[in-house]
Amino acid sequence: MNGNTLVETSIQGHICTNSNKEFVAKWRGNVERSLGSLDLSFCSDQKISVELKFWISEKRLVTQRNDLDNLVKPVFDSMKKIGMITDDAEIFHLDVTKFPTNGEEEIKMVVKEWN
Repeated sequence: MNGNTLVETSIQGHICTNSNKEFVAKWRGNVERSLGSLDLSFCSDQKISVELKFWISEKRLVTQRNDLDNLVKPVFDSMKKIGMITDDAEIFHLDVTKFPTNGEEEIKMVVKEWN
């Protein structure tokens, strides 16, 4: 069951999986800066639900692999690095969707209590 919303944010930029180390490092830095600017006072080893919506270039969705697990991994790593979670074992519910866009790529993230 989902509880109160703890975080709701959008992160814009070229979404990167684990394909190119330089691009991945830049993308993770972008995610870490964006998440690090939020109020993370809720962080207390609690069970959470995470919803991630990836808006990815329509062309990239057709011409490149964009496996969901590879899209999620850099986000979870960034959440851990900034102290938002201690371990991804705290995530009891995960909802991930990817959408095509002709605009700027972005992630929409909602983190809720998991009761």
